[in-house]
Amino acid sequence: MFNWENVKVFDQPYKYAICDNFLSFYDDSLYPSNAWCENNLIARENKVTKAISAINSIHKVNQDQKNFLSVLLSQRFHNNVCNLLDIPLANETTGIRKTDEDYRIAREAMFVQNLYSEGNILDVHYDSEVTIWTGLLYFCDSDSGTFNIHENDKSLHKKIPIKRNRLILTRNGNTSWHSVSPWLESFPRKSIYITSEFKNFGRDKDRKPIRAKELWC
Repeated sequence: MFNWENVKVFDQPYKYAICDNFLSFYDDSLYPSNAWCENNLIARENKVTKAISAINSIHKVNQDQKNFLSVLLSQRFHNNVCNLLDIPLANETTGIRKTDEDYRIAREAMFVQNLYSEGNILDVHYDSEVTIWTGLLYFCDSDSGTFNIHENDKSLHKKIPIKRNRLILTRNGNTSWHSVSPWLESFPRKSIYITSEFKNFGRDKDRKPIRAKELWC
């Protein structure tokens, strides 16, 4: 199902991985149709991104897409990513992880589309402290669109071109700087965003976690 043997893992400037031809059974139909996306994806805060989470889509998609989401959300998938990126959280799921308070690890997958944008879809940033790792599996090709890895000083380290059936995985941390380039194609940038996060605590007005001390892995 997954060609994990194709994965190339990089240690600098932080742990990330690239896997081409990731799905041995790749088919464009694993991603919902344009009409379905038009009716179901919800606009995000940056106005050029539309998405829908698995919890809101899994009962709306066809059986093949539902099965595919279920595999991406599985404990096995989470474990494989943790092992690849040297994250000591394999086998942890709804079990309790102790900090100042209790929380669990939750997995998520989202159908995402990025629309035409002459500016960066996302400027240089690292993900929320609750994020453990993230993945992007692409369902389109591009001559110019890239996912960018940055050094600790935010300078550009590597541009990774957008490519159909390419998976990019990143280990999150407060130096995991990355950005997403402009999108100049006439069609949307299609991907499935996959992640594991610490859950079961609230957020303050700045979306920082409360009632739990963060542990960077």
